[in-house]
Amino acid sequence: MKLLKNTKIQMTFYKLPTHQKVICLGNPPFGHRGVMALEFINHARSCDFVCFILPMFFESQGKGSIKYRVKGLNLLYSERLEKNAFIDFKNKEVDVHCVFQIWSKKYQNKKSEFSWYKNRHKEPFSEYIKVFTVSLAKNRECGKEWIFNQKASFYISSTFYKSTQIVENFEEVKYKSGIAVVFTSTNKALNTKLKKLFKEIDWTKYASLATNSCYHLGKSHIFQALYDHLDSLKDN
Repeated sequence: MKLLKNTKIQMTFYKLPTHQKVICLGNPPFGHRGVMALEFINHARSCDFVCFILPMFFESQGKGSIKYRVKGLNLLYSERLEKNAFIDFKNKEVDVHCVFQIWSKKYQNKKSEFSWYKNRHKEPFSEYIKVFTVSLAKNRECGKEWIFNQKASFYISSTFYKSTQIVENFEEVKYKSGIAVVFTSTNKALNTKLKKLFKEIDWTKYASLATNSCYHLGKSHIFQALYDHLDSLKDN
């Protein structure tokens, strides 16, 4: 370890101090599907705060999300990087979709967030909806019951660019892959309100953004959107 100008300290990441308060800032190597970045975070879990630029995998709320494999730290803050946030060796701006996150070993985010990971063994919000993955894409076929035999309350494409919206029939789903949502209540007024709610949602705020500018929607995003709007349904 050596002292640099302006009181900055350069040190070996593998020998982080444990006898004093430490904030770890960085942009670790990502590795395949973010696995190497995960190793860097877990190694830094003795720090008070870990502030890293990470691949978009860490934004996912799916039950298999890599962020649920972070040990001993709580996610406090997450924000997608703005466009052209990087500069290459030729001093040119480069647009790479990443997320900046702050993790803490002592503090927790007071904002309540739906956790698909904690609910992975049960059917959340079954009093309102049931959610099914439906696809006719090669090697990904599933949910045919809700494609050929039964009609869902609405469908939505699981992959899209710029924007998407709910549709009435599976034939309207882009790339033959999407999500079928089935209302479970017999309360017609409630179901009407649910459909209006899902029609008005900006899905870019919930979908995962890949490095190729493609958005992905999964069951967890449907549940999060409903979770965020539960108060508007309470008068039913």
